[in-house]
Amino acid sequence: MIESWRWYGPSDPITLRDIRQAGVSGIVTALHEIRCGELWTEEAVQERVKMIEDAGMKWVVAESIAVHEDIKTRSSQWRHYIEVYKQSLRNLARGGVKIVCYNFMPVLDWTRTDLAWPLEDGSSVLKCDADEVAVFDLFMLQRAGAEQDYAPDTIGRARKRFESMTEAQKKTLSDSILLGLPGTVDDLTLEQFREMLARYKGIDDAQLRKNLYDFLNEIMPVCEETGIRMAIHPDDPPRSIFGLPRIMSDEADMLQLIREVPSMHSGFTLCTGSLGGLRSNAPHLLMERFADRVWFAHFRNTVYDGENPDTFRESGTHLLGHTDMAYAVQCLLNEEARRRESGLGVPQIPVRPDHGKLMDIDLDKHCYSGYSYGGRAIGLAELRGLAMGLVNARPLIGKVALVTGAAGVLCSVMARSLLKAGAKVALLGRTESKLHQLQQQLAEEGLTQTITLTADVLDKAALERARTTLVDTWGRLDILVNGAGGNDPRGTTPVEQCTLDTPAADSFFGMDMEGFEYVNRLNMIGTILPSQIFGSLLAESGGTIVNISSMAAYLPLTKVGAYGAAKAAVENFTKWLATHLAPMGIRVNAIAPGFFITNQNRFLMLEKDGITPSARGKKVIAKTPMRRFGDPEDLCGALQFLVSPGAGFVTGITIPVDGGFLAFSGV
Repeated sequence: MIESWRWYGPSDPITLRDIRQAGVSGIVTALHEIRCGELWTEEAVQERVKMIEDAGMKWVVAESIAVHEDIKTRSSQWRHYIEVYKQSLRNLARGGVKIVCYNFMPVLDWTRTDLAWPLEDGSSVLKCDADEVAVFDLFMLQRAGAEQDYAPDTIGRARKRFESMTEAQKKTLSDSILLGLPGTVDDLTLEQFREMLARYKGIDDAQLRKNLYDFLNEIMPVCEETGIRMAIHPDDPPRSIFGLPRIMSDEADMLQLIREVPSMHSGFTLCTGSLGGLRSNAPHLLMERFADRVWFAHFRNTVYDGENPDTFRESGTHLLGHTDMAYAVQCLLNEEARRRESGLGVPQIPVRPDHGKLMDIDLDKHCYSGYSYGGRAIGLAELRGLAMGLVNARPLIGKVALVTGAAGVLCSVMARSLLKAGAKVALLGRTESKLHQLQQQLAEEGLTQTITLTADVLDKAALERARTTLVDTWGRLDILVNGAGGNDPRGTTPVEQCTLDTPAADSFFGMDMEGFEYVNRLNMIGTILPSQIFGSLLAESGGTIVNISSMAAYLPLTKVGAYGAAKAAVENFTKWLATHLAPMGIRVNAIAPGFFITNQNRFLMLEKDGITPSARGKKVIAKTPMRRFGDPEDLCGALQFLVSPGAGFVTGITIPVDGGFLAFSGV
C-alpha cells in the first residue's frame, strides 16, 4: 500500500516536512484555494506537483475536485460545471495524478456534533451524537417536517437536551454541524444552510442517484482517455440526515453504482470510518466485496456510544472498533497481489489514516478538526505495523517440516507455503537433481531454510539415513507432510466400463498387477513408512502429520481402480494413526485434493497440447461446481490450518479441497 496523508496545502499548519518525517510517500491533497466549480489550470497543478516532489513525496490522490451543487441538483449552470470538471481532470492527469476522491453528498461533506469528545487519556476525538443531530434539526434549524424523520423516544430525548443547553452549548453544536472543509463549502450560517436545503426540495433518493450516474457517465470518456480513476467517498454519516437523501451508504448503493456506471474508471474510496457509522455495515467485508473497484482507502475505526443506536464516535486507535481492521488490510494486500499478478497498471492502493485523535502536542497548531499531526502519525504507524505484520507473518518460525515427494507439482507449492510461514523445510524425493533445482528456485525467492534428502519413500534404509541427516542438521521435526504418491498408467484401465466385447487388455481382467501393486505401495506404504520412521521425532516435539488423500477415496472413479483403492487405504490409515498416536500428542490429518493437474494424471485430464481438457477432463470440470481444475496454491490454506496451533484439537479428519466436487450430486 502507498502510505499517504491528507494535506490541505500551503495554509495547512502541518507542513510537508512534518509529513515526510512521519514516513509518508504519497500526498492526498487538492487545490483548496480554488473555489468549487472553478477550473484547475495545468499550471496550478504542475506547481503543486513540483512543491510536493521537492519535499520528497508524490501527489497520488486529488481529494477532491469538489462537485458543484448545480451538478448534484442538475440545475442552473450544471452543463458549464461539468465541462469545467472535465478540463480540470485533463489538467490533473497531465500532472501525473490519476486518482480523484470525491463525494456526492448534498450540502455538507460530513456531519459531527462534537469536535472534541474527550477520551480517558486526555486526548479527544470526533463524535456524531444522533440525539444532538435531532436537537439541531428539530429545535435550532426548525426544518419543516423534521419530526417525521425521528422516533418518538429520540424526539423526547432531544427536547430534554435542548431545554437544558446553554446558549454557548447551542452555538458550539451549530458550529460543529455547519463546519466546512477547505475547498468544499465554507462554514455556514443557519440561514445559509436553510437556503441550501431548499435547493434539494423535490430531489429524492432516485433523482439524486440519477444525477450522480449521469454525471459519471458524462465524464467517463475523459477518465478513460486520461487514465483517471474516480473513487467516490461514502456518505458521512451513511444515513439520511436533515431530510437530504443519501445514495452511497451501503453495499446495495455500491452495487447499483457499478451497474449504472460499469466503467472500471469508476470505483470507490473505501472509508471504513464513514461506512462504520452504520451498524449494519461491515466495512472490512465491503473492502473484500469491492476490492477490484477500490482505488483509494481511508482507514480509521468507530465505536458506538450512547442511548441512541445511531450514535457513534471515532476510536482512540485506528485498529480497534466496529471495523475488523486486520481483515480490511489483509483484503487490501490480497487485492494488490492480484493486481500485480494480473499485470494491471495500478497495483498499489493509496491508504491514508483518516482522522486521528487530538493530542496535547497539537493543541497549539490549530489543525483542521480530525486532522491533527500526532493522532494521524500514530494511526499511520499502527496501519503500517499491521500491514507489515500481515505481509511478514511467520506463524511457523522455529518449526521444522519435512515434505515427501517435494519436487512434485503439488508438494513443491506446499513446501513453499511452509517456508513462507517461517518453517525450515526438508525436501525429500527420489531424484536429487530435481530437489536441487527446486531448492535453487526457492532460494531465488529468498526462501533459503531448506535441505534436500534423497530417498525413496518405499526404501526404509534410505528413509532412516534421511532421518539421521535431518537430526544432525536441525535436531528436530515438527511437521511431516506425506506428499509422495500418485498414479501410474499400468494401474489404470483404458475403458471406463467392461462389456462382453471389451478386449481383456483394456479392462480389469487384463490389468497389469505389478502396476496395480506399485500404485498401492507408492500411496499406502509411501505414507505408512515415513510416518513410522519420522514419527518418534514428532513425539518429541508434539508434532503433526498431514497425509494426502483424494476424491477417489470417497467416490470410486472409473479407470483408476488401483489409485482409488490406495487412497481409500490412506484415508482409513489416517484415522487409525490419529487414534493410535493421540496420547503422545501427535495429530494426524489429511487433505483430499480435488482435481489438480499433475505429472501423473496429465495424460488423463488433458489433450496432447497440454491445455485442452480431454473428454475425461471435461467430465471432471462438469462435476466440479467451481468449474475449473484446482491450482496448487489452493491447497495451502488447508495445510496451514492443519499444522497451526489453531488446529491443536483437530485430529483424524480429512479436509476436501475440491471446488465442491463431493457436494455435487450431478443434478
